Amino acid sequence: MSGKKTKLKAGCGVITIFGMGFVLGAVSLLILIGVVVPLSEGWKSEASKKFIADHLANKLEMTDEQREQVRPVINEFLDRRWELRRDYLKGSEVVMEKEYLPRIDAFLTEQQQEKMRKILENWRRENQTKIEEPAER
Repeated sequence: MSGKKTKLKAGCGVITIFGMGFVLGAVSLLILIGVVVPLSEGWKSEASKKFIADHLANKLEMTDEQREQVRPVINEFLDRRWELRRDYLKGSEVVMEKEYLPRIDAFLTEQQQEKMRKILENWRRENQTKIEEPAER
């Protein structure tokens, strides 16, 4: 009987260790997704610009003087990168709506055309935050 209790305790211990690893991994992933990714891809907020500049400076082991000299260049790059992304999305929307959707509509029934309009509206809604100028945080 005591052999079964030992195996039970060992099994519970193994399950506990794996469970703790799973929970810690999930928490780490949520922190990464919730904190680090928005900072590294935010582009327009000052916190995001500082995070990216500091990350690069740390990787390159820059001095404080170099950090101050490079920060305006990184900020300018991030602003320009955001503008290119916004312009690309706006241009893509125009090309899709003006050139290709009318050609596709010719082959669709009215019900399919309505569904296509809903799909386009959802795409616009999803990409609106990528096109509009974000509020500074």
